[in-house]
Amino acid sequence: MMRTRWWFAPALMLALVLPADRFRADGSVLQAGQGAEAARDPYRIASICLPRAAAERAPIAVSNGAELQQALDRANAGDTIALAPGATFLPAVGNSFVLRNRRVPEGEWITIRSADSAFDATGAVPPAMRVDPRNQGVMPRIRATMNIPVIRTEERASGYRLIGLDIGVDARVTQVTNLVDLGSDSRTADTQPADIVIDRCYLHGNDAGNYRRGVALNGTRLSVIDSYFENFHDANSDSQAIAGWSGRGPFKIVNNFLEAASENIMFGGADPSISGLVPADIEIRGNLSTKRLSWRAAGVAVKNAFELKNARRVLIDGNIFENVWPGGQDGTAIVLKSANQDGACTWCVTEYVTFRNNIVRNASNGLLINAAETGARGQTLPQPANHIRIQNVLFTDIGGPTWGGGKLFRVLGGVSHVEITHVTSTSNPNGILDPRSPNDLNPNLVFKYNIVERQYYGIGAGGDEGITTVTRNFSPYVYNQNVLVNTSRTTDQAITDAALKSRYPPVTTIASDWRAVGFASGSQRLSTTSPYYRTGEDGKDLGVDVDDLTAAIEGKAKSFACGVVEKPEPPERKRPKQDGRPGSFP
Repeated sequence: MMRTRWWFAPALMLALVLPADRFRADGSVLQAGQGAEAARDPYRIASICLPRAAAERAPIAVSNGAELQQALDRANAGDTIALAPGATFLPAVGNSFVLRNRRVPEGEWITIRSADSAFDATGAVPPAMRVDPRNQGVMPRIRATMNIPVIRTEERASGYRLIGLDIGVDARVTQVTNLVDLGSDSRTADTQPADIVIDRCYLHGNDAGNYRRGVALNGTRLSVIDSYFENFHDANSDSQAIAGWSGRGPFKIVNNFLEAASENIMFGGADPSISGLVPADIEIRGNLSTKRLSWRAAGVAVKNAFELKNARRVLIDGNIFENVWPGGQDGTAIVLKSANQDGACTWCVTEYVTFRNNIVRNASNGLLINAAETGARGQTLPQPANHIRIQNVLFTDIGGPTWGGGKLFRVLGGVSHVEITHVTSTSNPNGILDPRSPNDLNPNLVFKYNIVERQYYGIGAGGDEGITTVTRNFSPYVYNQNVLVNTSRTTDQAITDAALKSRYPPVTTIASDWRAVGFASGSQRLSTTSPYYRTGEDGKDLGVDVDDLTAAIEGKAKSFACGVVEKPEPPERKRPKQDGRPGSFP
């Protein structure tokens, strides 16, 4: 077993600040003096409970748009509105289908669904199974006929479930801002929609035109699960599959296919209409976030796979983020920052974020954390981003020949309390970790148990690489048991293993190439003969724990999970580990 010691400079003290607006698992606000468990772990999110709804009376059958809106106007708790599969539903001219403010008691629903039995519990597309375009034949078609949402909420609407719907845009319509709008018009917290679920739906734009956003998510206890989003792009504005900026949460985004040109998922990006609001308790699990490669040849501007600009307590777990190239920006896959977008949100902040058990692949750059920015010069900066954990993440093909770029992490502008642990990165030729400048202090960094490429640059560059950058830009810090894989030999900046090791704290190990790391054939799983197998002081492999990663990504997405999401295992808690198994994943 490899024995190393902690490297402190100086000793790290984690001052955990308790957020002001916390929620119970049922979504209610925790008052001052309550929630001792949340106080002990401010990263812990409140998840939305989604029990399966059972029909309470015979379904209301509808076959056209007029009948659908009439049913919505009259619906009561327990009603199921059944839309004929294959039929096309168009709203009245100049209108949307409106989810009304009906009195729906807690735990009851108004269900709007395909009449096809495929979406029953025993059907071909049961709960917790993601749909895809092949399921269109058993879905009713709901179509936007002009640039207004095809579905929107009335103020205080609550208790709706949308199941098995094909929601798209009429071929004659070339621009839609929000295909589905949940709460964007609400100006106070008590008028926002609540308890709305989009479940096993297919939402899409068209190839030609500008389709900015699939769902605007602004309310309380809003969920998008097991659904398929594609073809959201806008030549005149940023576009997203799902975006929220003015809802308090909680939010659940689980087991979806998400395709959009700018940011596949984003929270923030516009100032909230409610003073002091920070979207909170955001659960993002089991999604595939991608961009179609044909957009690159077509010149469609792309930005990021995932972005936070104003968010508190966020869990991003078990997702795949892929295909990000330079276009609208520099091709960074993941962007986390605080942003005062329109000049009025000085309270905006991104904090208490857990990014774990994810794969990030096929991108120019990996992950950027920027403390604070504004949408225009002269505006007041928001609160700096803080307390961000990056745990057990696999990065592949970052900065490869197809994508350019090649920086793994950039942490800059005064971010505090960033933890980067159990990361494996097999390609990041132009840098491991960079600050903005020599004077850029980002205190309380934790960087340990990682296996990363070092080709042209490492932590910092040139004469400042290694200890100089870590001490100057990230103190106080914890650095321990990191493996740098020296792939510089074939470059014009070749460096010997010994010279490279001399630049870093003595607990650094240099692997002379990827063969020396000892991956099992065809995977990023360490073989049992690897010098880094089970040698972490936490009892795990160095680099990514493939067992945990596989379980999170390939495991059944728990779309209907209830209660509080389990917090991550404490970093230093030792536990037994099963024998590593050679395999092809990931």
